[in-house]
Amino acid sequence: MKTIFKLFILLISLSSCVKYTQPKLLSLSGEYRIDKITYEQTDNSSSPQSMVFYPGDLYVNPNDISPFDSIPVGFFKLHMDYVQIRFSPNPMPDGSTVWNKAYFYNVVGETNTALGNLIIEFEGTRKVFHIIEDGAETLVLRSTGQWAYGSSGPNESITLFLTRVGP
Repeated sequence: MKTIFKLFILLISLSSCVKYTQPKLLSLSGEYRIDKITYEQTDNSSSPQSMVFYPGDLYVNPNDISPFDSIPVGFFKLHMDYVQIRFSPNPMPDGSTVWNKAYFYNVVGETNTALGNLIIEFEGTRKVFHIIEDGAETLVLRSTGQWAYGSSGPNESITLFLTRVGP
């Protein structure tokens, strides 16, 4: 009886309440299509403005930098590997794709509880996206905001909902 009791105590002590969660590994690779964009603007007067763009809509923001200043939702594609993000696809007759614009990116701030920030270095400009979700076939990125007129004016943030469409 003592042996059973000791075995029972041992089992209880080994199966403690601490839950181990394995860190999520980012899979920022493949070809993605932007399927939805939410735009949020908050200015200094606390009158927020938001819009949602669905496939077939054209998102235009003259305050943003290219290629994010004009996005045909549902048709805009980008390709990521573990070092570069590529824009402006050009399909070739043999079925392959040549990407015309390529920029380096890196991910910082990745922890067990946060996926981190995606930082893209454009021609002299830096764009920072917070990685909201990284699923098997989806990716959600939210810009950290942009003050169009220095430190005053409208603070603009966009959320990109991407669907993986290729390798």
